[in-house]
Amino acid sequence: MAPENTMAAFLKAREMGADALEMDVQRSSDGVLVVIHDDTVTRTTQGRGYVHAASFSWLQTLDAGYKFGDKFRGERIPRLEEVLSFVKSTDMGINLELKASPVPQPGLEQQVVDVVRQYGLTEKTVISSFYFDCLQRIKSCDPTVSIALLSSYYSPVAPGFAKQFGADAIHPNRRSVTSALQQDALRLNVKIRPYTVNERRQIQLFNAWGMDAVITNHPGMAKEALGQTRSR
Repeated sequence: MAPENTMAAFLKAREMGADALEMDVQRSSDGVLVVIHDDTVTRTTQGRGYVHAASFSWLQTLDAGYKFGDKFRGERIPRLEEVLSFVKSTDMGINLELKASPVPQPGLEQQVVDVVRQYGLTEKTVISSFYFDCLQRIKSCDPTVSIALLSSYYSPVAPGFAKQFGADAIHPNRRSVTSALQQDALRLNVKIRPYTVNERRQIQLFNAWGMDAVITNHPGMAKEALGQTRSR
């Protein structure tokens, strides 16, 4: 394994045959789009503080890999552009989750849409969020961008709600996925991609139900569970 949201992790995912990369996008105090999950750097680096309050130059001094041992020491928090440049050289898709910041970040959605378009990756990109307003702003920036509604809990109205505001998919917590949810989504032509599915039997079950994809930390295992090749 490799430290999350780093280039080492994305390279490893490609090596293991992942069809797409999932990552979390935030913005530094000086307007740089960076790839990191939490709204602070505390859990994944040796630093402390909020991402939105830090300059990109300071974020680059942090070690995002040292907790994984010497092999990953010196791994940095990547810019979104760095990851997009890598994805462009592959046949993989990309799922960008826009995180909620503790403070408003006007223009974030437009900035993300613009940089994805700059790299020619609009058709290979899904932008996801737990926040309805964020996804609406994405669609207002570019109606052609594929969006997905993240959901922690299952609701019978979720597929219809997603369809109503133009979401192509729902990314629900794996614990909330049911056969009924899948059937409702299929009827409305909304895709279901559960997260984070790390058990072989659950991957096989979701595949049998006709799920579009699963979001997993173990793409190699997932490929094997589905009887697919891992090489790329």
